[in-house]
Amino acid sequence: MKILFLSSEATGLIKTGGLADVARALPLALCQKGHDVRIVLPNYLSIARTQNYSPAIPSLGVSMGDSKLFCAVQQTRLEKLPVYLIEYHDFFLRNHPYEDVAGNPHPDNGERFGFFCKAALQLCLAENFIPDIVHVNDWQGALACLYLHQYRTTYSEFAGTRSLMTIHNGGYQGHCSASARSFLEIGDDWFRAAGFEDHGQINLLKGGLRAADQLNAVSVGYAEELRTPLGGHGLHEYYEARKEAFSGILNGCEYEVWNPSTDPFLTTSYDLGNLSGKIQCKSALQAEMGLKEVPEVPLIGIVSRLTRQKGFDFSLPAIAKVLSKKVQFAILGSGERWIVEKIARLSEMNPEKLQFHNGYNEALAHRIEAGSDFFLMPSLYEPCGLNQMYSLRYGTLPIVRAVGGLRDTVWERDVSGGDGTGFLFTEPNADDTLAAIERGIDCFTNDSASFQNRICLGMRQRFSWKNTATQYEKVYSKALKSPIN
Repeated sequence: MKILFLSSEATGLIKTGGLADVARALPLALCQKGHDVRIVLPNYLSIARTQNYSPAIPSLGVSMGDSKLFCAVQQTRLEKLPVYLIEYHDFFLRNHPYEDVAGNPHPDNGERFGFFCKAALQLCLAENFIPDIVHVNDWQGALACLYLHQYRTTYSEFAGTRSLMTIHNGGYQGHCSASARSFLEIGDDWFRAAGFEDHGQINLLKGGLRAADQLNAVSVGYAEELRTPLGGHGLHEYYEARKEAFSGILNGCEYEVWNPSTDPFLTTSYDLGNLSGKIQCKSALQAEMGLKEVPEVPLIGIVSRLTRQKGFDFSLPAIAKVLSKKVQFAILGSGERWIVEKIARLSEMNPEKLQFHNGYNEALAHRIEAGSDFFLMPSLYEPCGLNQMYSLRYGTLPIVRAVGGLRDTVWERDVSGGDGTGFLFTEPNADDTLAAIERGIDCFTNDSASFQNRICLGMRQRFSWKNTATQYEKVYSKALKSPIN
C-alpha cells in the first residue's frame, strides 16, 4: 500500500511527547513489511537539521478559503523513510510546535495545522504520489480527513483513497474560534454537532471523528474508555456513534533501543539469563542520584511528564506516606510548577530517601529503568504508555493504575491466581496508590521467590512494532473496502 503519514512530530526530527516515537517506529515497521510510506511534518524552527536535508518543491500553492498561500517543501530521510517538511514561516517558524513561551496554545493553531493538512494532500499531487491511505494523528491531522472528502470530489485520483485517524490523547482536541471557519473551509454541512462545531466554536478532533473513514486509539483499553462518560473527555457519544469504525491497537516497543543487554547508557549490561548486572545498575543509580547504596532497600523509579494527567495530585500524598518505610525514590521529569515544587519539597525533607532531577535526560531515563526495583505510573488516564513496557523489559516491576494501555500490558495475578508482572490499583486516590506500592514493597521484602518470578515473567513479554504494524494493515484494508464515510 501507499501510505501518507501525517504527524506533528517524529523522533529524530522533533519530539515533545510519545506521538513522536510512534510517528517514527510505526512507519518504519510498515516500511519493513513492504509498504511505501511517506511522512509529512511541519518544518518548525526547532526541527533537527540533517546532512541530507534538501529542497523538494520550491513553491507549492495551497488554497485556503479565499486565499492562496505558497509554501516550500523540504525533504530528508528518517532512516529508510522519506520525510517531507512543509515550510511556511508565518506558521511554523516558532520555537515550540504548539505553544508560546508562557505555555499557552498558539492562537492560530487551527489555521496552522489546517494549512499543514491541505498542503500535505496538495503535495501528493505535485509528487504524483496518490496514497491508498492517509493516516493522520490527533487533532493536528484531523482536517486532512475533511479535505480528503473535498479532494475525492475534485480530483479523480483520490477516489480510492481512504483515511485513518489515530487518537493518541483524546484530552487534547484542538479548539479554535469559529472565525477560522472560512479559512479552514468548514462549511455548514460540517459545522454542526455531529461535526466540527462545539458550543459555537471549532473542535478539530471532534470533527475528525466524523470525517475519518476509520478511527483507532493506541490501546484496546483506551478505545473502550473513550466511549465512556468518564474516559471520553467529553466526546464519548461521538466515539460511540462511530463504534463500527473504531478499534484499539496497542503501540509497540522499540526493543532495539530499550534492551538491557545492549543499552549503551548502562554501567553494566544484563539479561534474563544473568541478572547480576541489574544489581550493579541499582548501586550505580543510587550513587548517581545521591542515595545511599543499599541493595536491601526497594528503589522506586519515576520518569514522567509532571502533569495532572499522570496522577500526581493523588500519588504524591501516597509517596509522602510511604516515605516512613524503608524505601527510596529516583524521580526524573518536568512539568507543572506545583508538582515540581511538591516533589522538590519532599526531596528536601527526605534527601536520604527521595532524589529528584527536574528536567529530562535520556541517559538517566535508561538508568532509572535499569536500576530501579519498581516503576510507578499512577496515571489518571494513559492512552498507551511506553515506560511500563520498558520497565518489564528491564526487570523492573511496574506499579500502575489499571487504565488504558497500562491494564493491557501489566497484570498483578494471572487467571489462576499466580504471579503477574506488576502491581495494579483501580481508584484514582492516595489510599489505593499507597496500597499498591505497599504490596510491591511487601513482595520485595518478604517473598523473594514471587518477586523474582514476576521479574522473569515481565522480561519475557514482547510488544513488538511488527505485530502492531500487522494490526494496522488490517485496519487499512478495512478502510479500503468500506464505502466513503
